[in-house]
Amino acid sequence: MTEVIRLSNIGPDDFPEHWFELANESHFWFKARAGAFHNQLKALKLPLNKNWKGIEIGCGNGLVRNQLESFSSWETDGADIQINALIHNTSRKGNTYLYNIHEKHSEFKDKYDFIVLFDVLEHIPDTTEFLNSVLFHLKPGGYLFLNVPALNHLKSKYDEVVGHIRRYDKNMMANEFKNMPVKVIDQRFWALSLVPLLYLRLWFGKKTGSTEEIVNNGMKPPSKLMNQMMEFVLNSEQKLFKNPTIGASLLTCIQKN
Repeated sequence: MTEVIRLSNIGPDDFPEHWFELANESHFWFKARAGAFHNQLKALKLPLNKNWKGIEIGCGNGLVRNQLESFSSWETDGADIQINALIHNTSRKGNTYLYNIHEKHSEFKDKYDFIVLFDVLEHIPDTTEFLNSVLFHLKPGGYLFLNVPALNHLKSKYDEVVGHIRRYDKNMMANEFKNMPVKVIDQRFWALSLVPLLYLRLWFGKKTGSTEEIVNNGMKPPSKLMNQMMEFVLNSEQKLFKNPTIGASLLTCIQKN
């Protein structure tokens, strides 16, 4: 079991824990997200061979940390407010913290070269307060990497169940940082092939059911073969379309002034 450094006293969370069982390295979507992120970092010509120190906020079970370690020399701490997810982290580098970033512990001020914030911001009601707390932890000149679900008009019952308050487009994301000491370096959609499935999930996902059923229907591939097929489709898409005009998800890179 991963050693979790407890810096905060966190109560129970209502996020469906079943989601973390499906969030694994074999799932086609998580593989594709890592591939899209890797492509973005290469396009930005960031030094993946340097010993940068970062933190993933909202790291959950640590999947992104492990994937980032697989294609870079960067060391990534992990922080979350859900102990049941944190104990499943298996990162070989960095510390794992039970930590509420709004507490802004002094040892973390301007500490990190980069921060990863993947599929977190869409859950936050007050994004201004939250992002100011995130940026507290980032060095001047450091990078904040975000991934969020895209296309707000395709918000479905699945989004509601997993706590998505909104889905984003590029303007919505840029406006989140409008009055902050940062600049938007890069924005790119990915998962163009999944856009039709968002429509299907919206149209056919309105029936009621348990949280587990809705999460399964919205996220779990129906078979290993289908998972492999979707992995092939998204992998091929990323080779053909480095920066599509639309997609089911949006990656953004922000630099702190």
